[in-house]
Amino acid sequence: MSPLVHSAPRCETLTIATLTVLLTACPPEGGSGSSTAPASAAPAPATVTASASSAAPSSPPCAPPCLDIERCDGATGQCAPGCPQDEVYIPATGPKGFTLGTGLRGKVDKPHQVVLTRPFCIDKTEVTVTAYEACVKASKCEEPRLWGMWINYPKLADHPINKVSWSQSKTYCEAQGKSLPTEAQWVWAATGGDGRKWPWGNEKPTCDHADFTPAILEGPSSDDGCQGGGTSAVSTHPKGNKVWPSGTIHDLAGNVWEWMLDNYVPFTGKDETDPLHLDNPQGVHVVRGGGWNRSGRGIRADYRGGAVVGYQVPGLGFRCVRNPK
Repeated sequence: MSPLVHSAPRCETLTIATLTVLLTACPPEGGSGSSTAPASAAPAPATVTASASSAAPSSPPCAPPCLDIERCDGATGQCAPGCPQDEVYIPATGPKGFTLGTGLRGKVDKPHQVVLTRPFCIDKTEVTVTAYEACVKASKCEEPRLWGMWINYPKLADHPINKVSWSQSKTYCEAQGKSLPTEAQWVWAATGGDGRKWPWGNEKPTCDHADFTPAILEGPSSDDGCQGGGTSAVSTHPKGNKVWPSGTIHDLAGNVWEWMLDNYVPFTGKDETDPLHLDNPQGVHVVRGGGWNRSGRGIRADYRGGAVVGYQVPGLGFRCVRNPK
């Protein structure tokens, strides 16, 4: 009768879904695995390990892909606002658009419907002295005008930069990867298209709402204002904020007028989509929002002003928008 032979345990690996189970230890390379192995070389206990694929399932992708000023909300699969912290996301208007123009100034201000097809981000505040000075020190911007009264640069760090021309303002925004707002973008951001008189609503302005001249002016402007003359620090008139679901915009009324990218052209009454009127960069440009030296009427959201390209005065500044690429 043939002798009984004790064969070595077979080395097996069993894979079940994402779990790998080692049924027995493999013998050393070249070993026989016979019963002559030292007693100390007992088989290793079975080992169970989990694969990395056992992690939670990934979130659904957003379709269509989000714009670069948006983020994909993994919980819903929808695009959500993704503007930088110091900017506010403004959605597109939708197909009905909003009304631009009041009809109060005859042929130059005829009401018409404007549709904005793309969202954008807008600065929460007017560009400050600190921010503008950083651009100057980086040799990307020119200093503002430094003579005359009510000069903010460089000492009033948290006040809006003033005494800057349209070209200087445009250069600053472009150095940040942004743009001056179009007139339509600014009005949409300031009102949401609901016909309000001021960014906060229809309540008459006080110095809690804005830095302006709380009086009936005989001329177009004054040398007063809520501070007795000159600007306020940005974001210091909370009652005048314009609140969107994605954030709060400050000082859209008063403090300083704000340069628009557009030339000042008449509103003809013809409906428009994503309008930009920039046929003559060296011509007259729209300014919006009013300044500290204007009356309550002059800081209304529907009030249009115009200034020549090189205008540099104490009551004029700007803010930027970030358009999707």
